Amino acid sequence: MNNILIKLLYPPRCVSCDQVLDASRYKVGFCRECGRKVRFALEPVCKVCGKVLSDSNLELCHDCRKKKHVFLQSKGVYVYEGGIKGAMYRFKYNNRRCYKYTFAKDTRRLLGDWIKSLNVDGIVPVPMYNKKKRKRGYNQAEVFARQLSKELSVPIYAEIVIRNRKTKPMKGLSDTERQKNLKNAFNFCEKGLQLKRVLIIDDIYTTGATLDAVAKVLLEGGIKEVYGLCLCVGRGYS
Repeated sequence: MNNILIKLLYPPRCVSCDQVLDASRYKVGFCRECGRKVRFALEPVCKVCGKVLSDSNLELCHDCRKKKHVFLQSKGVYVYEGGIKGAMYRFKYNNRRCYKYTFAKDTRRLLGDWIKSLNVDGIVPVPMYNKKKRKRGYNQAEVFARQLSKELSVPIYAEIVIRNRKTKPMKGLSDTERQKNLKNAFNFCEKGLQLKRVLIIDDIYTTGATLDAVAKVLLEGGIKEVYGLCLCVGRGYS
């Protein structure tokens, strides 16, 4: 199938509103209107979890002032609101793996310097339970992480941590319930790897329970420093 036929059958669509893009102007990304509406997780943000703050005088969000995380610091790319919510749903459930190009380029543009400053040895996508991954066909965190690995020339270690059991859907669970749900859900598998610092990759940051659970097994496996990066974060309370 040639490129012209592919473009006719599968025209590029806006990541946010899902409308067909002008093929002469766009390959992937946001249309002009959505590009103006999308909100990036820019300062002021929580210095620990990366949630967007309304008060520039604050350093931590309400949650991070009450709770100490296992990971050292995490950042987000987009604020989880508006059209980005639909984008994330399609990325996760409707096989829009092509969104990885936009997500990775925006991440490099916004957070490339921060990631470089961490001097990480590799990136680790949050794993999906194998049965669930087979049913869906892919792990969206891994899809994004692999493209980000190419953009930043940072190695990816997708098999270093496995999800060893099925967990309940996290939506609607409290932070305590999330922690209980994820207890002993992950295992460290790559013994002998000489990694000091790694960056965990996930799609949406809510309470940090998933990042903490993965960070815990990485630290127990001998990693010295663990950081996080999530495609989407919410807004932190004052």
